[in-house]
Amino acid sequence: MTENAIYRLPATLTEDLDNLRAMTSRFKAGSISAAEFRAFRVPLGVYEQRKEGAFMLRVRLPAGGVLPRQMRTLAAVSKTYGNGILHVTTRQDIQVHEVTLDGIHPALVQLADSGLCTKGGGGNTVRNITACCDAGVCANEVFDVSPYAVALTEFLMPDPLSYQLPRKYKIAFSGCTKDCAGATVNDLGCIAKRRGDKPGFAVYVGGGLGTHSRIGRLLEPFVPADEIHVVAEAIKRVFDKHGNRKDRHTARLRFLVEQIGFDRFRTLYEAESAALRESARAKLQPRGLPSRTPCPTAPGTASTPEFEEWRKRNVLPQRQNGYYRIQVSLFLGDIASDALEKLSEVVERHGDGMARTTQEQNLVVRWVHEDELSLLHRELAEIGLALAAATVLCNATACAGASTCRLGICLSRGLVCAIRDRLIHDGLDLDRFRELRIRVSGCPNACGRHPVADIGLFGTARRINGQLVPHYVLQLGGSVEEGATRLAQGKQAIPARSVPAVVAGFLRAYAQSPEYPNYGAFLEARGTALAERLAAEHKQTPSLDGSDVCRDWGAGVP
Repeated sequence: MTENAIYRLPATLTEDLDNLRAMTSRFKAGSISAAEFRAFRVPLGVYEQRKEGAFMLRVRLPAGGVLPRQMRTLAAVSKTYGNGILHVTTRQDIQVHEVTLDGIHPALVQLADSGLCTKGGGGNTVRNITACCDAGVCANEVFDVSPYAVALTEFLMPDPLSYQLPRKYKIAFSGCTKDCAGATVNDLGCIAKRRGDKPGFAVYVGGGLGTHSRIGRLLEPFVPADEIHVVAEAIKRVFDKHGNRKDRHTARLRFLVEQIGFDRFRTLYEAESAALRESARAKLQPRGLPSRTPCPTAPGTASTPEFEEWRKRNVLPQRQNGYYRIQVSLFLGDIASDALEKLSEVVERHGDGMARTTQEQNLVVRWVHEDELSLLHRELAEIGLALAAATVLCNATACAGASTCRLGICLSRGLVCAIRDRLIHDGLDLDRFRELRIRVSGCPNACGRHPVADIGLFGTARRINGQLVPHYVLQLGGSVEEGATRLAQGKQAIPARSVPAVVAGFLRAYAQSPEYPNYGAFLEARGTALAERLAAEHKQTPSLDGSDVCRDWGAGVP
């Protein structure tokens, strides 16, 4: 591990990378099969992409934290070994795309030298541990949960068992009942609580998003914060011993909870937890994340209309008086390596010296003083990162989709672009939808988090007159909040080319409804029925002859 990093790398990482280099050589020589090579590289966070000979590296960032020098390393790795475009995911990782086979090992070594790794970025492993991007500065939080996300990462990563589970194991930390990190829809969710002056967590288990999404159930109303690693390890051991290793489609932890029943799961968990506590396991000892004391730079220039528009949409006050959290909006999570390198210099000059990724696929810079806002805006504008689009567009998320993912059915990113263009073209006042979340997945697996979207869509396909036509299933009303998490509902499949018109019509009706701005009331009173009617009206596709109805949005676009 390098000094001044977010998290300690596992001691075995150097050996892992040496083995990867050897396995790569054997694969190139034909002495091991593609399947054998895949089984080794995927748990190290190395995925094959649709493009022949191209691989994706998924870099884990616990709680989304990334330092300026690490941002420069990511930019350099992408520029040298990838396609020069970094991608922020909905689990706060950063991906490097289109890495060649020969570039995988040197890229991972360069990342490790900067305190970053991809281990556990794929396969049946403990995945990146997420946390609210406002942890530490949120007015509603019970306490800052990000150090616990990092400490739990450091605790779980060295254990070989963390990479040999029946399926992936996802963990999230939220600082309050608003559950911004989606703890209630993770395999293990931890929501901050306090008993007297003692910090702790309410623990939820068995949540998850996908073809069969589930809301987690309350396993522990309160666990002392310094014992949360015991909980995570006990659940992991139950999963390892009793999880389904025969059918990966029903292998997630939530299926185990359903198959054996919650009471039986709790009994198994309590036995593992008791055994761990009897072994006199040390308390978890989180440490503060690397940071510096915010030091306001010289005040910037006078206010401009562009600055005011940017401030309205990207600047939020922290609970610390006079300081702000700034969103650096990245449409669809993409940022060019040159821009990320320049942004690292901005992050070094402003705030606490660290950026954080968000589950909306953006970046945030915190601890920016009121006096430096205009200067920060000017610096971001100079590198093309002062996007002032409406929040509903900036926070729209999409998975990689069929453009790069081998599991993708539809081009989810292309659809989000088409929805954006249609909403702007129709002249809707998009600031009226600031609180709404539009999320799109290229298949039912929900990497775009569509089941917890206000407006969710996932890709599928239907045959019409013998031809395969891309469709999206529309689902509405998803949300996360402790005790009130809801999964989006809906089964209407809409031809891809018709989806932007349906979304635009739906939002227009919502803005004009007597229920506005109460979206939940709108859905209950008329919105759900309206969506079904709009979907039915657009369900009939035009003649396939001479039509682009068979083309998904973004098809043919590099």
